[in-house]
Amino acid sequence: MVDIELLRSWCLELPETKLDSSAQKEVYTVHQKTFAFIEQDHIHLKCSFDTYRKAIQHQDIIPAKGLSRYHWIAINDLDHLEIEVVHEFIINSYELIVNTLPKRIKKKLLQRLSHDIDSPWKDVLSVFFKEFMDFFYPDISDDIDWTKAPIFMDKELTRIAKESKTGNRYVDKLIKVFRKTGEETWVLLHIEVQGQKQDILPERMFLYSNRLTDMYNMLVASLAILADDNLNWRPSEYSVELWGSQKLFKFPVIKLLDYKDKWSELERSDNPFAVVVMAHLKMLETKKNHDQRLHWKIHLTQMLHGKGYTDNQVNALLKFIDWIMVLPRGLASKYKTSMTQIEEAKKMRYITSFELIGRKEGRQVGIEEGRKEGRKEGRKEGEVLGQISLLKKMKQMKMLAKDQYEQMMQPLKLKLQTIPKR
Repeated sequence: MVDIELLRSWCLELPETKLDSSAQKEVYTVHQKTFAFIEQDHIHLKCSFDTYRKAIQHQDIIPAKGLSRYHWIAINDLDHLEIEVVHEFIINSYELIVNTLPKRIKKKLLQRLSHDIDSPWKDVLSVFFKEFMDFFYPDISDDIDWTKAPIFMDKELTRIAKESKTGNRYVDKLIKVFRKTGEETWVLLHIEVQGQKQDILPERMFLYSNRLTDMYNMLVASLAILADDNLNWRPSEYSVELWGSQKLFKFPVIKLLDYKDKWSELERSDNPFAVVVMAHLKMLETKKNHDQRLHWKIHLTQMLHGKGYTDNQVNALLKFIDWIMVLPRGLASKYKTSMTQIEEAKKMRYITSFELIGRKEGRQVGIEEGRKEGRKEGRKEGEVLGQISLLKKMKQMKMLAKDQYEQMMQPLKLKLQTIPKR
């Protein structure tokens, strides 16, 4: 169930949103224009004409009183609506209002909004691009010279991309790679973030590829990842024809739903994108069961710490999991508590292994020092010095994050100060 507190947080997270509240109503505005208001625990939102017509067919959505001619809706009951659907209504309402603002302000706000929506996908792609290619396109990956770092061409892509239209949720990335032959190649990567089919996808892939080729004289490999829940929607080509003249554009497509029957393989895989796919599949599967979503969100989070990823890699995956598997406020608090417990358990594992090995090394140092001085304090000091030495090694090997290292080092320094000097 979606709760009012979650709606409030979603509204306030949108760029430059302000809240004006009274005893009867909460009004959410952007640059003094209202995009949402909550009254008697019902949220009111603006829609496009087509969305409005479809929305009011739902039993829990009605035309907003006095605003129906402007295509505003009122959601009377949140219990029977999927959490992603309500979130999408809020974002679309915000976009519609932002599109009425002056061009400079509109461009700035839509860019910030787009970044907030797609940044988790872009983060995992930036951190795990090689792993992405290994996972989804192994044959192409084998042809890439990974000794030369890929270069992300964000500025070049911005030059050929039009401003996003209301309701579109996708991520485009342009990456320069080098083949083992030494040839420079560009990869145009497209991901349907919204999880709903977009009929314009093949045409957009075709136009982007053509524009890049025309502007930079560079052959582009266009790849698509489909995250929607329609098993039969698999666009892989675009064609136009006039009087016998035809242009045909084909591109390889990966359907995330196809991995549903490969769950055991995903769990065994050490590739970070196996976790990304699992999180996406469980998001689709648990749309109507948030308790199950909480269970899988915790399970996937725990799984991360057993894969040997670095802290940066874990953080990118955690951000993605948290973003895609959104929970109502109460369950989100339970997840946060579980996250804290997982982090504490991880620290304890480090501390336990550190103490066991450190004591062993420390005792040896202490024995040697004690033999020289013949005093008990030498053994104590040697044990602490051994633990400090091991702790520094663990940090160098990236087994500990900076905050964990400092947290564990502080009591050892204090303990060292209390040991009498010989």
